[in-house]
Amino acid sequence: MPWRRGRAALAAVAPTARVAHLGAAALTVALAAIPVVVTALRGDPTLSTPFLLACLLGGATLGWAVEDPAADLLAPLPVSAATRTALRLMTVAVVAAVGVALAVGVAAIGPGLPPDAGGRLAEATAAAALAITVGLVAARRGERGTGPIGVTAGVLGTGFVAAFAYRWPSQLPTFGPGPTHDRWWLLTALALAVATRAGRDPGRR
Repeated sequence: MPWRRGRAALAAVAPTARVAHLGAAALTVALAAIPVVVTALRGDPTLSTPFLLACLLGGATLGWAVEDPAADLLAPLPVSAATRTALRLMTVAVVAAVGVALAVGVAAIGPGLPPDAGGRLAEATAAAALAITVGLVAARRGERGTGPIGVTAGVLGTGFVAAFAYRWPSQLPTFGPGPTHDRWWLLTALALAVATRAGRDPGRR
């Protein structure tokens, strides 16, 4: 029954959060904030590049959520693997949001947010989607260390897209403003569609 599944999911929040890589996620997003903090303390007038790096790595931090270190321990719970993945994503997302909020706060108090700060949400979301997707695909293929794989893919994947945009500027989005910048959202949607399929319970086709 739906209400029983809901109660089971709520009961699984605490044990799922305890085994999620929240420490690694916190360290990753803390590293993401360091360039912003250092640049602000130095009194540099612009934070565009450090702020971009913070947003990309902050988004890619969600890659830690794809790893299920206690799959065998939590398997007896009446909660599907996909639901446990969603719970890990929510808890890691909270950690990532705190770290990015710290970078935003430092930038706002210091030199001020860069003029292109609004566009960073699209890149951060794309980095998160790529990290989740690649990590889930790797997990489905039985790879080990899917968390680091996802985080790396989130950062490098967006970087590769932006680099290839110099070759195909009318098709691919860049980190700078332009008519194709909104295509980061299209990349996000495509990645999440793949993630939805890769994140299904292994027993389903």
